[in-house]
Amino acid sequence: MSSCLPLIQSIQKPIVIFGVGEINDQMLFQNGLTQNVIILYDLFECLGYQSYLLQNNEKADVIYDYRTISLQNVVKQSMKISLFIEVGVSLDIMTRQYLRSIHAKIIKLYLGNILNIDVETVHYFNNKVFFHHHVVGDIDEIWTSPHYEQHIEYAAIINRTPIQKSRIVPYVWDPKCFSYYGNKENLHWIPPKDWRTQDIVICDPSISFQKCSFYSLLLVEAFSKSFPEWKGCIHVINGDRLTFSSHAIHNVFPLLSLYQSKRMIMHPRKKIHTIMDNYRSACFITHQWNNAYNYMTLELMHCNYPILHNSDGWESFGYYYSITQWATAIQTLYLALTCHHDNLNIYKTHAAQLIWKHSIHHPDIQQTWHTILKSL
Repeated sequence: MSSCLPLIQSIQKPIVIFGVGEINDQMLFQNGLTQNVIILYDLFECLGYQSYLLQNNEKADVIYDYRTISLQNVVKQSMKISLFIEVGVSLDIMTRQYLRSIHAKIIKLYLGNILNIDVETVHYFNNKVFFHHHVVGDIDEIWTSPHYEQHIEYAAIINRTPIQKSRIVPYVWDPKCFSYYGNKENLHWIPPKDWRTQDIVICDPSISFQKCSFYSLLLVEAFSKSFPEWKGCIHVINGDRLTFSSHAIHNVFPLLSLYQSKRMIMHPRKKIHTIMDNYRSACFITHQWNNAYNYMTLELMHCNYPILHNSDGWESFGYYYSITQWATAIQTLYLALTCHHDNLNIYKTHAAQLIWKHSIHHPDIQQTWHTILKSL
């Protein structure tokens, strides 16, 4: 048995507070960062901490059984906080200094392509923006996920934190968050009657180069020419973002036969459960660049949906494709459309192993986190 397992009989538990934007049932699956906070909350509880979500309104429609607390009550109750983790937001300097006065460790956890975000934000908003996620000073350590390792030095420099005080922490996921708050107990893939009319769904946010639908669209376009017997439609979730781009409207879409034949349908952003429920027999495609891991891939695999992904590090799991091997990617899409039902047991094994690899209950994951926390 792992030595990092906490004693259930323990009464005194160290307190950790996650500083994060407002969380409610409606927005939980709008952003992977929000889900990540809930999963980390559960992980720290597993490790023997008493977790809280910092929320302005403690009585809001926050996720059902999670502790919440306002900053005012943190001070009023004189809580003995061991750890405060900022995720996606920043405390003001005075609050950080208060936390330091009670010997709390302050961690800045980045779960996004912050360098890309900062560059693109300045470009699109003409420098008329204040980066609320970068408030400098009084931070003990910088943390980020393995698939954002390329940004760790930038994060340390912009926060004036020594690079030696920066860590790559394990990526984690747990299906509880998806299943428990999804309100659909039997959400799973249903085999289509005929693969030739099976729809394909793209869910990439289309917000920047690292999460963009263009590669997926071009892959399906190439596939439709190699296999003209396929007559299904392609549904682009978040596709309305692409319609804001004059380049897409004038230079890309008109060249696609799927667009010309009205088989390419644009949709607004939707909750992942709604998408899966609307397209119970669809095949999914995602494209990531400098953003290797994606909860959506795990959610779809968990429910047996075929999804083509190009996540480095997950090459052995599911339907992996590489944008440098286009012909192979087309054949992989054909395999996903025509043989997924026959390969379902293999696929379930892949999904189970991948999910366990990143599970908050995996002994190795817990031991690594335990070591990190003990060293603070």
